Amino acid sequence: MQIHLIENENNFTKLRDKVWESGCWVIGEEEAKRLIGGNIFFHRKKTEPSFYGGSIRGYRVKEEEPLKGSIIFEFEYREDCRGVKADRLGWSLEKKIV
Repeated sequence: MQIHLIENENNFTKLRDKVWESGCWVIGEEEAKRLIGGNIFFHRKKTEPSFYGGSIRGYRVKEEEPLKGSIIFEFEYREDCRGVKADRLGWSLEKKIV
């Protein structure tokens, strides 16, 4: 599985070399579990290719407000996750899971 997300704030935190955390996303925990091992792609707009991304290594649930209960993905950056286009169909708000 893979997920495409609209990210306009560059909300990333570097954990160690090539390993990052994303910002907060409203997604179910079961869905987040299924995405582990898949790819994550960050886009500025639905119609633009991804500008960043990688392999999802895990996630955590945000335990404080704001956005308590949202998902934060841990991913390992991969160059081949840049420049990837997503079909315009199938987006739900600012995410698309395929």
